[in-house]
Amino acid sequence: MAQVFASEIDADTCSVECLHPDAIALVLGRSLGSAGAHAVGELFATLADPSRARIVHLLAISESELCVCDIALVLGMSVSALSHQLGFLRERGAVERHKVGRIAYYRLVDEHLRDLVLGAATHVAEQA
Repeated sequence: MAQVFASEIDADTCSVECLHPDAIALVLGRSLGSAGAHAVGELFATLADPSRARIVHLLAISESELCVCDIALVLGMSVSALSHQLGFLRERGAVERHKVGRIAYYRLVDEHLRDLVLGAATHVAEQA
C-alpha cells in the first residue's frame, strides 16, 4: 500500500486524470463565466441582509404598492432604517418609488427577485 502525504493531497483537484464525456456534455458551455457569477452574487447580495429580505418579501406578497410608513409599521422598523434599506434596493433596481405629496410609495419591480424571495420563503417554511 502506497503512503500518501498530506502535502500531496489537493482537495480541489482530481488525483488522477480522467474525463467523463457524458457528464461534461451536459454542462459544456453552460457554466457561469466571471461576469455571470458576479451578477448572480450581486443578486443574492441584494437579499443578504435580513431587513432587505423582509422588505422584498413584503412587497412581493403585497397586491399593491406600499408607503414607507406602512412598511415600517408591518416590519417593526424605524422609518430611518427602512429608508436606508429602500435606498439600497432602489440603487439595485429592485424597487421603484413614487411620491404623492410627502408620502413615498414603493413597489417591487424585479420579477426575478420576487420569484427568488418567494421560493426561498417557501423553502424555509417547508424546512421548519
